[in-house]
Amino acid sequence: MTRTSAKRKRGEEEEIFDNALEYKRPMAFVAFLLVSLLLVMGTFLNPSFMKQTIKTESNTVIISKQINSHFNRLTTIVNGNSDDENLLSDEQALEVADLIIDYKYGFHLIQTSDTALANQIKQVILKSEKTDSSQVATVRKKLRKQKTSATYIVANAFDLATVLLEANLVTIIRLVAVIVIILCIVAIVSIFKEAFKSHTKRAVIHDLTAGLMWTAFWLMLIYGLMALVPIFFDTSVITALDLGYWLEIASGVFLNYVIVGAALYVISAIPWQVTSN
Repeated sequence: MTRTSAKRKRGEEEEIFDNALEYKRPMAFVAFLLVSLLLVMGTFLNPSFMKQTIKTESNTVIISKQINSHFNRLTTIVNGNSDDENLLSDEQALEVADLIIDYKYGFHLIQTSDTALANQIKQVILKSEKTDSSQVATVRKKLRKQKTSATYIVANAFDLATVLLEANLVTIIRLVAVIVIILCIVAIVSIFKEAFKSHTKRAVIHDLTAGLMWTAFWLMLIYGLMALVPIFFDTSVITALDLGYWLEIASGVFLNYVIVGAALYVISAIPWQVTSN
């Protein structure tokens, strides 16, 4: 009789353990969404992080190419010679990039004008450098002669109307992301409460950590593939919204996401293994 009761109890515990599997998939999905949004908020939507990222040696080259592509467009507008010698220094290119990052990714409400940004960029461009070529000096001289229209020329050359649109889009994305993060946290809390009400702690921990391991797997897979995009594709041909330059810079950030995924996998695997027996 005692042996029968023990078998029945063990069978009930195994059934409870198996039923806990229903929480693995929702946990994996919600956790992936939550971790991804937190990473995006801390990186791509963080102006301080982005300004530090573009200052790495490889990214400085990319940013210099991007800014100077717009500067060459400016030389054409003011009747200068648009060629590879019309280059701003890396320092000036980074200074312009910092202004655009602050405008686009800074914490603000809806942007309605790009005039202030255009004036700031104009002031950077008009500063003389020891490394200036004669062509760059000529462009500066002609830009100064434009006087009041110089601001609008800079806005046109650097496509600041699009930057304004992107800045407002970033504001909307940031707001939506915060709302979704809150909903994800609520969902995870609900999953934990429901799981612990009907299952043993060991079963819950085993199943939810399994969900986190799947979260880590998808983080490594998806962002690992995105990090490889600039290696297998020529992103320089993607000129719309400077997306090609962005993908090159983003590839390094995505590699950091992969590292986060690997760390999460290791951390989740330990309690999953402990509770598997």
